[in-house]
Amino acid sequence: MKTITKIITLLTFCTQIASAQQSSLGPHSGRLKTVGNYKIELFGCDDHIEVYLFDRDTNAISNNNVTGLVEFFFNGQETLSYPLVHYGMDGFTAKIPANTFLYSKPILNITGGAIVTEKFENECLMSAGKN
Repeated sequence: MKTITKIITLLTFCTQIASAQQSSLGPHSGRLKTVGNYKIELFGCDDHIEVYLFDRDTNAISNNNVTGLVEFFFNGQETLSYPLVHYGMDGFTAKIPANTFLYSKPILNITGGAIVTEKFENECLMSAGKN
């Protein structure tokens, strides 16, 4: 009986972890992070990344009055910055200079003075177990 209880407890715990991980995914299945009154979704690891900006309720914010860039951080303190280009009505895209970066940091400037930024690990390195 103790073994069954332990198995049920373990399965419940694993289900809760899986649910918590799913909740950090955005509407485009990218990683979603909260920054103040905003949420940023980022995904992609081939040639370009995509970035989306949302309000606190995950409603898309138009990219009309938003500019920005993405900083890519590499080993040895090297960084490269690339501009965010409007993508559709509410997204942005930026070229990935080399897929060996450790993490990226989109910086979004919203008209009215708000600056939204957050660090995102390189998901390709994470999935390959190199990070």
